[in-house]
Amino acid sequence: MNLRFRVGLSISLVGIACLAVMAYMLIDYKRRSIDQEIEAGTRVAIQLLQAIAPSPLELAQISDPMASLVDYMRNVGRVRANEVRIYDTNNQLIYESPPSDYKQGRWAPDWFSALVAPNTSEVRLPVPGGAILITPDSSRSVLDAWDELWQFALFVLAIIILLNIAVYQILGRTLKPLNDIVTALTEMERGNYDVRLQHYDLPEFNAISQTFNRMASSLQEALIDNARLAREEQQRLAAEKELEQNRRFTQLIQVKLEEERRAIARELHDELGQCITAIKTVGTTIANRSDSDNEETRRNARTIIEVASHIYDVVHSMIRQLRPSALDHLGLNDAIDELISQYQKQHPQLSIVLTTEDALNQYDENVNITVYRVVQESLTNVVKHADAANVEVSLSVQADKDEAQQVDRLKIVIRDDGKGLSEDFAETRRFGLAGIKERVQAFGGEVSYESIPAAGTTIRAELPVGQEGKKP
Repeated sequence: MNLRFRVGLSISLVGIACLAVMAYMLIDYKRRSIDQEIEAGTRVAIQLLQAIAPSPLELAQISDPMASLVDYMRNVGRVRANEVRIYDTNNQLIYESPPSDYKQGRWAPDWFSALVAPNTSEVRLPVPGGAILITPDSSRSVLDAWDELWQFALFVLAIIILLNIAVYQILGRTLKPLNDIVTALTEMERGNYDVRLQHYDLPEFNAISQTFNRMASSLQEALIDNARLAREEQQRLAAEKELEQNRRFTQLIQVKLEEERRAIARELHDELGQCITAIKTVGTTIANRSDSDNEETRRNARTIIEVASHIYDVVHSMIRQLRPSALDHLGLNDAIDELISQYQKQHPQLSIVLTTEDALNQYDENVNITVYRVVQESLTNVVKHADAANVEVSLSVQADKDEAQQVDRLKIVIRDDGKGLSEDFAETRRFGLAGIKERVQAFGGEVSYESIPAAGTTIRAELPVGQEGKKP
């Protein structure tokens, strides 16, 4: 049921209700009016008939008084809305009023007559020589009331029909924009967010049009933003996936590099170290032979011993660089302490202060070698580039507040008082810092640095270490 039909039905029902109320009021008015009219007509008829009835004096002079009365009534005809009948002394009907020719042959419906017709009774007037019977007849008045009510009902129904037609046409033209709105909403439901509504003369529909257009624009922009965010999210996830793959690949490379360094260190120690020891032993034997009087031979032998000793020291230094044996035998704390001692021995002008915690010895080989290499490469950078006199090395462990995750934050801080980094500094030109960053990021950690010209540089590294990174 559309809106126009419902509005038309509402108007029809209201009109019918008004018609019923007005019909009731009109019927009540007509009932009282007819009652008064019939009562007044009956009184007039009674007065007229009493006036024309012969008096006692006239009765003495007239031989047949009823004949003159009948003649008079025949000349008069009907008296208002009353039927007059004259009876003689024998109660024989000698006169009856002719039927009314007003709207002759038509009658109001019985149900309407029962509603409107007054309750009247006949009036009998005794006269000399007989009697006059007056019967009120309201049928013509009731018929007039019925005709008036019927005409009024037809008039009201015509108005209701014309009003419905006018309202239907007006609503059709007024609500025509609704078809455009429904069509636009259907297009939007299908995913066409380019649809827009036109300007309408009616303020209400124009407000709806402007609101719809703003909503469509907002939805279109939101969809574009969502698509862009989706692409960015996909790119971010792809970048994170690639970063995770790179981190694992870097970690695998670091593990393989350490394994190769360990193998090389072992080969240097087992093979080259033994050969150098043998050469040194042979040289010592030659130099100490008592039966040799050749001074040049002894001098050359001592040179061989010195060179072999130097090579041995270099090889052992290379072995420590490739694989610090203290990590395998003593733990991270002692390995870092030994590393710093070596740097101080090699660079006596450099003062290095180490701060550590006992908790550092609970981690496995991968964590230990990463921390060791970070400190080692940081100290190498200080020695090569910083021109520093003092270095502070701090290693600390901070337990994560979330006990369910059970992740420790291992923090490394190396601070020097050197010349700092230049303004055109680039990490790619400092392979030491790049190596530190790669090692730390391979564990999912972060690296940052601060530098003040002529005031030094501070490098901070933080590694998240879970249960898998601890010794069993």
